[in-house]
Amino acid sequence: MRRPQMVWPLPEPVTRLLRVAPIAAVVIVLTNGPVFLFSKSVVDRSGDWEDPAVWPFFVAAAVASAVLAITGRSPAEPLTGSQKAAAAAVAVYSLVAVASALWSVHPFATAWRAAVYVGLGLLAWVVARLEPDDLAAVLFSVAGAAVVGSAVLVVLRPDLGLDSNGNWEGLYTNRNSLAPVAAIGVLVGIRYLATGGRWSRAGGAALAAISVGAMAGAGSRTAWIALLIASAAATGAVSFHWIRSRWGPAAAGASLAAAAALGASGALAALAALWDDPTFSQRRTMWSLVWDRVSQRPLGGYGFYAFWEEIELLDHALLRRGSAHNSLMEVALGLGLVGTVPFLVIVVLAARNAGLHLWRGGDADSWMWAAVVGFVLVENVTESFVLWFSYAWVLLMASALRRLPSGGLSHTAVDAVDADGEAHAPPDPGSRFGV
Repeated sequence: MRRPQMVWPLPEPVTRLLRVAPIAAVVIVLTNGPVFLFSKSVVDRSGDWEDPAVWPFFVAAAVASAVLAITGRSPAEPLTGSQKAAAAAVAVYSLVAVASALWSVHPFATAWRAAVYVGLGLLAWVVARLEPDDLAAVLFSVAGAAVVGSAVLVVLRPDLGLDSNGNWEGLYTNRNSLAPVAAIGVLVGIRYLATGGRWSRAGGAALAAISVGAMAGAGSRTAWIALLIASAAATGAVSFHWIRSRWGPAAAGASLAAAAALGASGALAALAALWDDPTFSQRRTMWSLVWDRVSQRPLGGYGFYAFWEEIELLDHALLRRGSAHNSLMEVALGLGLVGTVPFLVIVVLAARNAGLHLWRGGDADSWMWAAVVGFVLVENVTESFVLWFSYAWVLLMASALRRLPSGGLSHTAVDAVDADGEAHAPPDPGSRFGV
C-alpha cells in the first residue's frame, strides 16, 4: 500500500526549526530567565540557584547536552589544529572548574555548578558542528521565543514584565538579561531578511522588528553599544570585499581606513561622553574592588562560581550585586591564573575564527555569526556572561570550536582558478549577501 502524501507540506524553514528544536530548547534554558520566572512567579519559590525549582533545569540541560553530543553525527573530516587547541582549552577550563571545588570557599556550590559547565562545553561542540542554516535556525528559535514571550508578558502581565522603572524585563530577571537576547534576534533577523525565500524574509522581518522593540523597551545601553560595534565591524568587512570587487583594492583600502578612523573617533567620543555615567563609573569601581580580591588569591581564585555566595567576602555594597560585570575579572576571581589562561585561549580563538569565517565567506551566514560573536565578546566586557550557566559562554566556545572554511584567503581577494587552470573573476560578495 502506498503511503499517503501530504497535500500541504510544511515550508522548509519550518521543518528546519523543528529539526533543531531540541538544541534550541537547551539553549533557551541557558538564557536563565524563564527558569527563574517559573521558580518565583509560578511555584512561588525563592529563585536561588539551589532552589529545587531551579537547579534541576540546569542539570537536565547538561545531561541533554551530553546526549546531543553523543548521538550527533560525527565530523566528516578530522579536527584541525585550531579545533584541537580549542577543544583542549575547553577541556582544561572545565576540569579546572571542577577541581576548584577542592579549594573553593563554597565547595558544594562549586562542585555541582562546575559539573553543569562540563555539559555546556559539550553543547558548544554540538553547536559548533551545525551547518550554517541550522545554526541560524537555532538562534532564530531562541531569540524568537525570548522576545515574543517577553512582549506577551509585558502586555498581559506588566507587573511581571516590567521592572520598577518601567523598563522591559519580560521573561528575564532584569533588562540587561533581556536586551542581549533581543540583540541577537536583531542580527539573526537581518540574516533572514538578506537571504532566503518569502517565508524566511517574513520571519526575519518580524523577528528583527520585535527584537528592536524589546531592546528599546529594555533600555540597556551596554547592549545597544555592543550591537552597534559588532554589526559595524562585521558590515565593514563585507563592504570591504564588495568595494574591492567593483573598484579595486585601492578604493577598498581607502574606504576601510576611512571607516576605521570614523569608528575610532566615534568610539572615543562615546567613551568620553559616558565615562562619568553611573553605569560605567560604578563598573570601574566594581572592577577595582574585584581586582583587590583577585590579588589576594591569584593562582586558583576562590573556587568556580563561589565568591558571591560568601556574605563575609561581600564587604562593599557594589560587591553585593552578584557579579564582577566583566567576564575576565569573573574568571580570575573564581579560578585565578589556572582558569584565566584557557579562558583567554577560548576567547582569542572565538574572535579569530569568527573573523576568518567572515573574511573567507562574506555571505549572510558568516556576517551573522561574526556579528553575534562580536556582540557577545563586547558584552562580556561589561557583563559576566561567563557565569550563570550562560548561553553566551556556549556561543563563544562554539565559535572557537567551529571549523574554518577552506582556503587561506578570501574568495574575493584573489581570482578563482578552476580545475582547468584558467583564472576567472571572483564571485560577487554582494550578491551572496543579497544586495
